[in-house]
Amino acid sequence: MPTQARCDRVPPADAAWSSIDLRMLQEDDLPLDPREWGRGEVGRWVSRRGGLPERFPMNGKALCLMSRDMFAARVPRTGDLLHQDFRRRLAKALALQELIDKLSRK
Repeated sequence: MPTQARCDRVPPADAAWSSIDLRMLQEDDLPLDPREWGRGEVGRWVSRRGGLPERFPMNGKALCLMSRDMFAARVPRTGDLLHQDFRRRLAKALALQELIDKLSRK
């Protein structure tokens, strides 16, 4: 799937993110780029959306490898919503990364 390949892109170095104030884009206390989430952050995100954190013993990079069906298998009632929210957050992070890359080349 094309979305999985995009997940493999490396997030920018901390210096690239820190040169721009991105706090206004943050939705909560989780890192803006879900690929940077550790197990604890994944657990908080899942529990805030009604899921059981113990069903997601992984970091954000591992979530990138999960399909919609894999989310639904772990959380039958809200797996689709979890998948959708994760992909939206990932798309936002990738778009910001592309923008920062373009701005830094100028």
